Amino acid sequence: MRNLLFVLLLSALAACSGSELVGLHVALQPDGSAAITARVLAESPTPSPAEVTGKGALWGKRAALVYTQGAVQKLQDLRFGDDSLTIRPFLDANKLTVRLERGATVGWVTAFVPDKVTRQSLAQVYDPLGKTKELGDAVRLEFVLPSTVNSSSVLPTARGVEAGREGKRAWLSIPVDTAREKGEALSWDITW
Repeated sequence: MRNLLFVLLLSALAACSGSELVGLHVALQPDGSAAITARVLAESPTPSPAEVTGKGALWGKRAALVYTQGAVQKLQDLRFGDDSLTIRPFLDANKLTVRLERGATVGWVTAFVPDKVTRQSLAQVYDPLGKTKELGDAVRLEFVLPSTVNSSSVLPTARGVEAGREGKRAWLSIPVDTAREKGEALSWDITW
């Protein structure tokens, strides 16, 4: 039994990667308002406390995971950049549809992560041993709904795109490369 728990723990840790660092967390209220948290990977222009107080070092590149919290009065009003991510709540039906356009320049992806070359460069700051080759290689969207989620599904299928649910939470994980490929828009439906 102890060995089984160890194997399960290792499996869970292996599943964690730099890919789950960025994304959007939305806690929907019954009235249609929502609390939101955005997790964005960015190059940081601001020196860290280590840089400010550290002596004898010439500091270089900075990487930052920036968390921002806010609220919207009506979830359908939430937009990113070029409106390539839209949210349509149907509160009377306990349903939510998120539409995500795909393509090289979609604004919703750019809102959370920089381009691939920058993500690879920031990975060197994050992991100086070089085991992590790219940070922010997937975007995770997560919704907490007013009651238990019945379904979380996405169409059409696309490489690496995964929808899931647990309790009152539904999530969608999308590889950045898949989001930036030309292809049919994704439609993620959640019911509760």
